[in-house]
Amino acid sequence: MFRSAGNPSLDDTLSILIITYNNENHILACLNSITWHPKNLDMCIVDNHSRDGTRKNIELFCRIHGDYQIRKIWNGSNQGYAAAINQGLTLCAGAWILLLGPDTRILPGALEKMRAHLAANPKTGMVAPRLVDSNGRTHDSVRRFPTSMDVLLEITGLPRMFPERFRPYWKNSGIENRLVQKVEQPEATCIMVRRDAYTGVGLMDERFPLFFNDVDWCVRFRKAGWDIDFIQDAVVEHIRGASVNRTPLIKIWRSHQGFYRYFQKYRTSPAAKLSNQGIGFLLIITAFYRSAIAFLCKNYGKPA
Repeated sequence: MFRSAGNPSLDDTLSILIITYNNENHILACLNSITWHPKNLDMCIVDNHSRDGTRKNIELFCRIHGDYQIRKIWNGSNQGYAAAINQGLTLCAGAWILLLGPDTRILPGALEKMRAHLAANPKTGMVAPRLVDSNGRTHDSVRRFPTSMDVLLEITGLPRMFPERFRPYWKNSGIENRLVQKVEQPEATCIMVRRDAYTGVGLMDERFPLFFNDVDWCVRFRKAGWDIDFIQDAVVEHIRGASVNRTPLIKIWRSHQGFYRYFQKYRTSPAAKLSNQGIGFLLIITAFYRSAIAFLCKNYGKPA
């Protein structure tokens, strides 16, 4: 049974934050998977103006599980992922905070293992599980921080045409067959953060409304001295792109926008600022090209 979210204890409570946007086909499976976790949960859902049955399904879950309350924010417009996360973080009262995608199912034991790992490793500010698809195949869910060479490769499209020959450095996770490994940037689909770490690092940067907000957050965690760990035996099922793949044109433009703003923020020398302008111009040209392809042939490409 759930413990009511009305008066959580900061010392032992796990806050779960979910951002929804037109996820009626997945949100119930996600919420039902959380019921496997036994106690001490505090949950917040921020809905970014869904126009399908997402909110109705959330209310249905609340009626079925009447002993558990969910703090809900119904936005009147789509505020973007980073802004919605920041809205929810202000309501999360737990010592540990889980950012969870609505297109996930938490497999038994995953939350306990992530929380125990944070409790046992005081220098770890963020921990991520292994993500798998519905057939149990592991997703490539961990990346490095991107470099200028990575963005040039993305612009040329070579990694898409010759994936075995041209693999950008930032998409090479470096994950080995170890139970626990320190990483640079795990996918924000499912990450658990320590409250002390997040409050010191600060909220997500809303200049990255859809993509790269998690990359930026990870950079800031690392710069603040916190470790980010990936643990193999905590497993979460993920239906990749359930929200953003419905709007491929927006996905393309937002991913290119995020790439550019990331380099603007972290490449600040005079020479780098000049090259950033060239990168920005090339990203615009590439976005036009990819948008045309997406318009003619849906499901082209993957988010950068």
